[in-house]
Formats: sequence, C-alpha cells, structure tokens
Amino acid sequence: GCGGGGGGSISTSPTVNASAQGVWQGTSATGYTLDLIVLPNNQFIDVFGTPIAGNGLIVDGYDAGTGSISGSSLTSNITEYNSSGQSLTGTFNGTVVTGSSISGSVSFSNGNTSSTFSLSPLSGFNYNTQATLVNVGGIWNGTFLGGGSATITVNSSTGAFSGVSSAGCNFIGTITPVANVNAYTTSITLGSSPCANPGMTASGVAVIYPTNTGITQLIAQANSGSLSAMFFAQR
Repeated sequence: GCGGGGGGSISTSPTVNASAQGVWQGTSATGYTLDLIVLPNNQFIDVFGTPIAGNGLIVDGYDAGTGSISGSSLTSNITEYNSSGQSLTGTFNGTVVTGSSISGSVSFSNGNTSSTFSLSPLSGFNYNTQATLVNVGGIWNGTFLGGGSATITVNSSTGAFSGVSSAGCNFIGTITPVANVNAYTTSITLGSSPCANPGMTASGVAVIYPTNTGITQLIAQANSGSLSAMFFAQR
C-alpha cells in the first residue's frame, strides 16, 4: 500500500524582500527637499537641496551608496559630498514599502550630523518605463555642485557627451539608459588643466524628470574616490 504518514514538518515561506527601486521625493527633518534615485541593483544617490520655482532643485549635496535589502529594511554605507567640498562617511537606514514609501535616517561617522526623512514616489514620473537617449539628448546649461556652471551637449544617438565648465575645464563622457527603467548611468573623464583632476574618470547615476511647470530637470552625478561631480540643469 501507499505509505502516507506525515513527517510533522512545518514549511515556512521565504522572506520576500521589498523593492526600493524608483525615484522618490520628500523632505528631511533638517528642512531639505530630497530626491532619492535607486537603480535595480540598489545603487543609489540621495540628493538634497532647496526647491526653486517649478519643482526644480538647487542641490546642496548628495549621498551615494549601494544598498542591501532584507525584508523591508534598506541599509547601506554611504559617502556624502556637499557644496562646500566636504565629504563624510556614514550609514543609510530605511524602511521600504514597495512602490509606496521609504522612511528612515542617515547618520555620519563624525557623530554630529544626522537626519530623518520620509519619501514617496516622485509625482508625475513613471520609473517603470524605458529611459531613452532621445529624451536626454541635446544641450543642457546648468550648474555644478560647489559652484561654477557648464554647458553639456549629449549625442541623442550614442549617449556620448562633451562639455566645458565656466572655469575652462573640458570633459567628455557617456550617459547610458538602464535597461527597463527610467534612469541612466554615467561616466565622465576630465580633460587637462585647468581641470582640478586632469584625466581622472568617475561613474554614477542620472535622472531626468518633468517639473510641475512643464520644464525638465536633469540631475547627473559621478564619483570616484577623490573626484566628485554633480551637475543639475533645467530646460
């Protein structure tokens, strides 16, 4: 006959991890507006600044890291770069409700700077659509974190870009759509003097999104150890 005796084992469902990917916006306890961009591999930048007319942002700094998710918890070591040229190391701890909210705190190893935040998906922005080179292509006139302006021209067929800063630093790079989502990765190589770090390369993240007055905001970032660059523009 069939031996059907039960073994008395208890099966448990594996923990389902939340997804943090997307573009999020909200505020911090210190009064900043935050834009958090999270790629499918949990690489992210958390940009903080002061709102301007049209829902754009004057950027005061950003935190960069690659997080790990366990259940609803997102944790990461981060490096913060701010407009004064200072960099800090610290940690990012958030609680994620997929597609709905991320809340938590950032704290730093110097012990005297920390903040809590609450974020929701960026209004009017569809993260789950394919970013295109056509959308980011063309000319962008904007500002670097820490001061100085630049004009960047992006090839809408290849994603290659070239630019020159107000200080006379020439640079080149690429912006590449991330597969299946509305975000980009970036790489940049600085030219010769008067660039502060001649020949140095860096990589990072970028996003473009419509503001509530119909203009488009670009935030593009790249860092590599001692080199940190963030460019923000509207058109």
